[in-house]
Amino acid sequence: MPNRGELPTPVARARSAVKRGTSSPDGEAWTIVAFCAVGWLMTMYFALATVGTDALPKVMSQIPWG
Repeated sequence: MPNRGELPTPVARARSAVKRGTSSPDGEAWTIVAFCAVGWLMTMYFALATVGTDALPKVMSQIPWG
């Protein structure tokens, strides 16, 4: 049974993805940013749909802007 450092498949998979150009740190970062932005927009939509648009100031005041 090989040790974890001796397994060839994760290294080979990572090298082949970088060679093809399908996996880059910039592309992964924008995917995460887009996923979080869509989640935030959905959260705001459902919050406003539940309490109504009259409560927009109250909803916005609960967000910690920093």
